Amino acid sequence: MQSTPASAAQRRLAGLARQRFVEGLCAGLPSLDQAVQNFLRTQMSQAGTGREMQSRHDAWMHYQRQRTDWIGRTGAAWRAALAPHPGQVADADGAHNPFELLSDDVMENKVQASRMALMVSEQLGQDFDQMRQCTQSLEERNLVGKDILWPDGVCLRLVEQWGEAGLSHGELRMVFTPLQRGLAHLLQKHYQAMNAFYAEQGVTPADLRSRIRHTTGGGGLPHPNPPSSQSRLHAAQCLTGGSPPPPGRMRSTPCPPLAGPLWRTCASRPRAWCWDSCSSCWHNRPRGCLA
Repeated sequence: MQSTPASAAQRRLAGLARQRFVEGLCAGLPSLDQAVQNFLRTQMSQAGTGREMQSRHDAWMHYQRQRTDWIGRTGAAWRAALAPHPGQVADADGAHNPFELLSDDVMENKVQASRMALMVSEQLGQDFDQMRQCTQSLEERNLVGKDILWPDGVCLRLVEQWGEAGLSHGELRMVFTPLQRGLAHLLQKHYQAMNAFYAEQGVTPADLRSRIRHTTGGGGLPHPNPPSSQSRLHAAQCLTGGSPPPPGRMRSTPCPPLAGPLWRTCASRPRAWCWDSCSSCWHNRPRGCLA
């Protein structure tokens, strides 16, 4: 079916907003680089055992050699996410082959990226939700888990390129805190800029509410009352092999369809735990239920 002129114009507007967002992120990469350098420099000046001080010095030297490559690769990966359009790629979290074997590096990347995205998301406030609603309304589709507009998609590409640049997982864990803080600040800034751009073009959340009320069909938007911070922390614990949710938060009822990138599985357990954004609670489901 051929798109109507109004629909095509809306999608062009959303595409322009995406491009501005990604270019803003790429322009902020030097600030992330500076935050990492400042942290490693401070760590080297602190007292410690001979082994600790040598490890800090080695990390500093290694980062100095690889930082330019990491910045370039990360910017290229973020820009590559614009083509093909992320919303047209059926590559959401959990959409992979359930029997696919993943290497230790790939699994570690997913764990670190998911942990970073959870912590970043806690600091974003309402700006992300407003941007999400506007973009989904203009594109007439839900954003999938690896979409560059989601913190998950931004973090996963950043972590993957850290390894591609020759930096280690141990070095990433060392600089994890300043990196996620800098990324949260960067995302917040450009979500706000994206919302301001939408407002200039006449797209506001007030306009969206009437559209959403008349929306029919499957999927839909995530529930306006997302899970609490405690639920997110339980999700992170399960993902990294920690304790499962307390018995009081378990159900055997089926989960409703999930509209966001919030499926999480624990490979070390016979059953998969999922965190459902629609009901703010845990569900214990067979792994086969995770499509």
